[in-house]
Amino acid sequence: MDIRQLQYLVTLAQERHFTRAAAACNVTQPTLSGRIRQLEIELGVPIIERGKKFHGLTAEGERILVWAKKVLADCNSLRNEVAGKSAEVFGKVNIGVIPSADVATASLILDLKKSHPHAHATIQLMSHDEIHKALEDYQIDAGITYTQFSDAKKHSSFTLYEEDYRLFMPAGHRLQGVDAVEWETAVNAGAMVALSPNLQNRLMVDSTLRFLGVELDPEIEAETIPSLGGFIRAGYCAILPEFSALSLGAGIVSVPLIKPVVSHSIGMVMTKRELEPAIITSLADCAAQYKKPLIPEQAD
Repeated sequence: MDIRQLQYLVTLAQERHFTRAAAACNVTQPTLSGRIRQLEIELGVPIIERGKKFHGLTAEGERILVWAKKVLADCNSLRNEVAGKSAEVFGKVNIGVIPSADVATASLILDLKKSHPHAHATIQLMSHDEIHKALEDYQIDAGITYTQFSDAKKHSSFTLYEEDYRLFMPAGHRLQGVDAVEWETAVNAGAMVALSPNLQNRLMVDSTLRFLGVELDPEIEAETIPSLGGFIRAGYCAILPEFSALSLGAGIVSVPLIKPVVSHSIGMVMTKRELEPAIITSLADCAAQYKKPLIPEQAD
């Protein structure tokens, strides 16, 4: 058994097509098929459902796939660990971030760069469910998402900050300057825009409103918070996390939402490993010192 066999298996599971998987691995289709067949012989179990086309993995194959992903992830971590000087942290960390936390994540990565300037980071916007799937498949090293839904048996997590909600509106709106607004009042503040209904943040907003017997009926929905900025400046309102002020830009103001006051913990979630790569350990150390970014002052 070797690493390349495991790479072929993982790629085939992703592509679900022998020819495409072979092309992605830069080998011929017979080579890919032969190496996976050799893996089956070495392990003594069928991995692939046999047929002229790819029909999926066997039950044993699915279990082997999980191990293959873990082994490949650990190999990548090992390469990063020894890529540079022992006294410095090199390598790359891949982080999945929910849309409501993308701007706040900058503080965390900048702290990592201050301590370890040779470290690299890739940030991908993902839904909460996509983050957990990517962690399970070892496609990302960490996720910034809602910690309340994490599995303590599979994940290690710690809170970065509490996400509160506000009503966002264009400057000059009749509600600008009030101390707070009730949720039921907020949905009637004007024509509404919102995040897409598949995002966890939107699901929790809808859940709160349903509890109050109110329904959110936005005219416009978007996958990211910055996409809503132009509509809010043009006269729309939105119920969003307070950090949204960091990415919506000028000409937009907000007020806190009450009755109820809703808050959810945002934190870093990682798949538990016996030995964490140095760059992940360093990122966790930075997160332990994380300070919640200030919301920009709003015009009166």
